[in-house]
Amino acid sequence: MVAEMVAAGRSAAARPAFVPGPDVPMSAATRGEAGIGDLVRMLVRGRQARILEVYGSARSPGAVMAALLADEGRGHGFPAEVEREVAAIAEDDPLLDAGRLDLRGQDVVTIDPQGAKDHDDAIAARPEGEGVRLWVHIADVAHYVPAGGAVDREAARRGTSVYVPGTVEPMLPERLSADLCSLRPGVDRRALTVEMLVHPDGEVTGTRFHRSLIRSERRLTYPEVDRHLDGAPLEGGPGLEATVAAAREASRRLRARRRGRGALEVDSGEPVWSLGPDRVEGVHREHQTPAHAIVEDCMIAANEAVARFLIARRAPTVFRYHEDPAQARVERLYAQLAALEVATPPLPEGPLAPTERREAARAAAGAVGRHLAAARARGAPVRGEALWALVLRALAQAHYTPDAVGHSGLASAAYTHFTSPIRRYPDLLVHRALLAALGIGPAGPAAAELSVAGADSSEAEREAAAVERRADRVCAAMLLAERLRDGGADETVVAEVTGLVPGGAFVAWGEVFEGFLPARRIADEELALDPLGVALTAAGGGRGVRMGDALAVRVVDVEPLRGRVTVEPADGPRRHRPRPASARRHRP
Repeated sequence: MVAEMVAAGRSAAARPAFVPGPDVPMSAATRGEAGIGDLVRMLVRGRQARILEVYGSARSPGAVMAALLADEGRGHGFPAEVEREVAAIAEDDPLLDAGRLDLRGQDVVTIDPQGAKDHDDAIAARPEGEGVRLWVHIADVAHYVPAGGAVDREAARRGTSVYVPGTVEPMLPERLSADLCSLRPGVDRRALTVEMLVHPDGEVTGTRFHRSLIRSERRLTYPEVDRHLDGAPLEGGPGLEATVAAAREASRRLRARRRGRGALEVDSGEPVWSLGPDRVEGVHREHQTPAHAIVEDCMIAANEAVARFLIARRAPTVFRYHEDPAQARVERLYAQLAALEVATPPLPEGPLAPTERREAARAAAGAVGRHLAAARARGAPVRGEALWALVLRALAQAHYTPDAVGHSGLASAAYTHFTSPIRRYPDLLVHRALLAALGIGPAGPAAAELSVAGADSSEAEREAAAVERRADRVCAAMLLAERLRDGGADETVVAEVTGLVPGGAFVAWGEVFEGFLPARRIADEELALDPLGVALTAAGGGRGVRMGDALAVRVVDVEPLRGRVTVEPADGPRRHRPRPASARRHRP
């Protein structure tokens, strides 16, 4: 149990921090060093309670994130046998081992978000005739993590790294993830390289695979590359600038070809947090920029190249499968957009072939983009999250499978995950399959193993995504609570309706803030959710709400540790006076 220490008369009690539950009385002896307001992990047996770990103040983002991971059963480190196995890796291991291609003369760069600690991919590129010769270098994790060992078993169990603001629960121990397998600048590192020639029309030929030795020249960040693409010089000399220029040209060609075959593009952005020792200081939403596109397009090309090779060799592996949207979902999406007055192309009648369903989803996304652009041109305060959410809900969820099937969203006939073996277990399996197919590694994973691993990794991915979303909600609520404490309790904000349930509306405003508007505060009469799920309507024709509506609201209640925010219409009677969120954090 993860709890917050609260005052209870002359003593203290432990109150469940992230979920509802009864207080647990604590004596001075059982409380130990934990102070009022601290987050702790406890063992509770009947009337007996014992504190196992103290994380720190519930106002501290670092303490909250550590406690949240513990509440999810995570963040407890690696088993001793894993640490022993990693510690046994020789420091003086010769890096240029037999059969490894020496590519240290290339101008290699990594391009990552600011603050990234593990770098599992790097690129090099140069013009070659009318084409661009592109190398995608991926950390050779399979060299350090043999199948069946303690590290491998633990990586398979974890399935993926989990990223929450300010910290990460890694799939691999730090010596691997942040050192030996991290393509850090200025040091020699083993890699598995995909070499490709990208033609002017975006076709990829001449693919070759190498076990290589590389040395990254620079660790570049997305903002740094974007500034360079806008004209700023790039520290590191003309060689690196030439690499970035050639990679950008390859990216442009690859993306144009992918768009031409019908790939779907939806950019929702990711929150990037600024955390202080005792408060969440700020956040901004990072959307895809040209620098992001360079990395994404190069990685997609490498993933496809590996998938095509393994299919041609009939080598068992695990693919990334994104199913074409079901007809019922496509039809519902078009009906929802029509109800919200979004003009879409006519949907063909009768059963649709898979390619037609994929094209229909792409056309719907294009219609949403045009609708939002037109609204913004008129000066309407639209965010667009509601409409993009409808598009995403119409799509199937991607997962891992040993069957050689395609990726609908990318309109790709052959796709796998190969480029992130530090943080995704399926990528490590694909590395082993590729090495076996090339005849330069031990036997690859068997088909039966891949089926289980694919299902387990898909479940681990879903669980990790849920934890990360929960962490973002908690940080957003903590930031909002800080703003309330700083005097913004009476502030009115314009929020967009992003979701509806019979009990009310979910709204969003600012960069990351979300809240719930209860139906009883929208109207005095009962509201009903329409069959398409895009409107709450009043039987008597009174006030209701639709997806995408802009509403002026004010915050009523904030529960930071639970990531919950309640709002009410700003033009309605004030039924609750907002108080500093810290005063309500202890509410049962």
